[in-house]
Amino acid sequence: MRRALLLTIAACAVEPPPPVALPVGDPAVFAARAEPVLERRCADASCHADADRAFALYSPGRRRADPARQFLHEPLTPDELAANARVVAGLALEPLRAGEPIDACPVLCKPLAIDAGGCGHVPGPLFRGADERDYQGLRAYVATLTLPEAP
Repeated sequence: MRRALLLTIAACAVEPPPPVALPVGDPAVFAARAEPVLERRCADASCHADADRAFALYSPGRRRADPARQFLHEPLTPDELAANARVVAGLALEPLRAGEPIDACPVLCKPLAIDAGGCGHVPGPLFRGADERDYQGLRAYVATLTLPEAP
């Protein structure tokens, strides 16, 4: 009993880490160039439209913030669109902090074929080369991401 009490007290004493500010990008570029690619190539129910995935995306007709709208083919809400942009920004955080090129961002590296400079994607590459239009759409948004200025 005493041990359980001590563990409970110790758990309460540990403060959660401070929130991390995500990179910020151009929302118009995201909506026009990246989101359509994510919907076509990534947001299938068996892949990234699955809420249990770390890179979980909202998508018309698939995963929605409001479960009652899940199977409706209607545009994403502004909140869903912003949530998808945050997921992409989260994948860019570490490469940006490390000063790596944007192509090291997992949202660009993983779906690109390894022989084209990619880093491997479990179901296989989505893009055979970095010159594909859809890949360039994702890259156009990632190129707008910057780390927020320190307060």
